[in-house]
Amino acid sequence: MDLTQEQVAMGFGTALAVGALVGLERERRSRTEKQPMFGGIRTFPLIALLGSLSGLAIGAFGAMGLAIPFICVSAFLIGAYLRVPRTPEQPALGLTSEFSAILVFFLGAVPFLEAIPLDFQGRTVLAGACGAVVMAALALREPLHKIAEAVSSEDLFATVRFILLAVVLLPLLPDRTWDPYEALSPFKIGIFVVLVAAVSFVGYVAVRILGERKGIGVTAVFGGIASSTAVTFAFSNKAKAQPELSRISAFAIVIACTIMLPRLFVIIAMIHPPLVQHVWPVFASTTAVGVLGSALLYRVAGKRGETVMIKREHEEPKTKLNNPFSLKAAFKLGVAFALIRLIAAAAYDMWSDTGLYVSALLAGLSDVDALLIAVTRMFAKDQVGASVACIAIACAILTNSLIKTSFAMFIGGRRVGTLVAFVLIPTAIVGIVTALLT
Repeated sequence: MDLTQEQVAMGFGTALAVGALVGLERERRSRTEKQPMFGGIRTFPLIALLGSLSGLAIGAFGAMGLAIPFICVSAFLIGAYLRVPRTPEQPALGLTSEFSAILVFFLGAVPFLEAIPLDFQGRTVLAGACGAVVMAALALREPLHKIAEAVSSEDLFATVRFILLAVVLLPLLPDRTWDPYEALSPFKIGIFVVLVAAVSFVGYVAVRILGERKGIGVTAVFGGIASSTAVTFAFSNKAKAQPELSRISAFAIVIACTIMLPRLFVIIAMIHPPLVQHVWPVFASTTAVGVLGSALLYRVAGKRGETVMIKREHEEPKTKLNNPFSLKAAFKLGVAFALIRLIAAAAYDMWSDTGLYVSALLAGLSDVDALLIAVTRMFAKDQVGASVACIAIACAILTNSLIKTSFAMFIGGRRVGTLVAFVLIPTAIVGIVTALLT
């Protein structure tokens, strides 16, 4: 092991920093909860230091240079665990601190383990990054427990099933097409389903954890990431039940539909980044109009006292979101992708740009995601130009805005529908104009 003095110092410094951070959190936790722990701000840095020395000792003593110190540390940890007093209120103790100490020991050794296929700097960064993760897992105990409490067994099973399908079934799907337009590849459709479901899952989890306790704005924002349609239905029903809350309900609907735009932009960036430089003006302009319109609606609702009223009631409408990782949701998403990709490809083949625009207008009535991905794939294959892609995406946004406005009008009433139209229709028009000028 040929290391310079600076590298050795860097490795030991990283180990001590990791140990100090973890030890600080453990000692703070011990004092806050008034429960005894075997170590704190002094013990954990010493364990990390021992790990670094053990990593260096491998060069002289082989694997035993690391194994023997680890066995000694493990013996001390077992003894400390057994000596902690049990009480009737807490007959069993967790092993978080003990496992953290084992991790700190090995993280101290990581910079000096040449068996890891990284250079010294890479191993040092790895040790520091893992130490930060350990610190975060310890410090965020309460939020993590809240997440576990918010997740139902149905959500858990749906997520596990979907992940198993994505890991096991997806690689087995054939990466070839059988249709004359080369639009239907089971493997690519599967990838897109996983991608969109993962993006939607972020909003779904946020709504489950934060939405109904953090206010109407959080419900609308994160609900828009998961499903702006669900938010539109929820707040339209709210406005129908309480017409005096029409303005704040319109604000929530518009925010959810506006958040959908950067969400679509992120999906494009993940699928085919070169298209981003062409479509960003469309998404920037539409998002700006949506945000300004939302701010105006919120201001009007505040002047009418609706924001105070809904805070006093502590009652936000429940957004009925389905777990995007469920098999049913994944199947619907996959079928929508397949049909819209096939229709878009066939329309473009028969009627060129006009056919694609018509299919985009029709697709916007149901699923913008599918059309967005279809157009992105066509651009990636040089089947359409950047201008055509921008206009097609803007057409889908236009019809989707119209359908959301219709939902708000017919479900929530004329007032909420008019307010939603006041923002969403200009937003869509700005998108069309920007696409035509791009």
